[in-house]
Amino acid sequence: MKALKRALLAASAVFGLAGCATPFRAPPDVAHIKLERIDSPVVRVEKIWLERKKGSLVVKGYVLKRLEAEDTTQTHLDVTLYGEADQVLRSTVEHFEPRQIPRRYRRPGDAAYRVVLDPLPTGTTRIEVRAHEGTHSS
Repeated sequence: MKALKRALLAASAVFGLAGCATPFRAPPDVAHIKLERIDSPVVRVEKIWLERKKGSLVVKGYVLKRLEAEDTTQTHLDVTLYGEADQVLRSTVEHFEPRQIPRRYRRPGDAAYRVVLDPLPTGTTRIEVRAHEGTHSS
């Protein structure tokens, strides 16, 4: 009986944590697309979801400034769309707003991002939102 209770508690914790990453259900036509978030030393990509507003598909979410971080103005988001064979279909550099995330009393500061994905490349199976510091080497 105790083992069953532990298993149920563990399963509910896993489902609860999964809900933290994706707070809203994706539109049915893109529900198969996997969403990944990758943090940087300065910010954590906290939330990510897909939604359709006025016909346009967008990926939206929030980033949290790490408590030890001071400056977030050199941080951006690399949004990459991948196909079935893990090939890059499209990659863009995007920004969250505000660029300098303000310090909040007793909790991490946050900023929002919104990236229009239309036209979505055919065969997109995964979208990665990666926080990145500085510039990219050419």
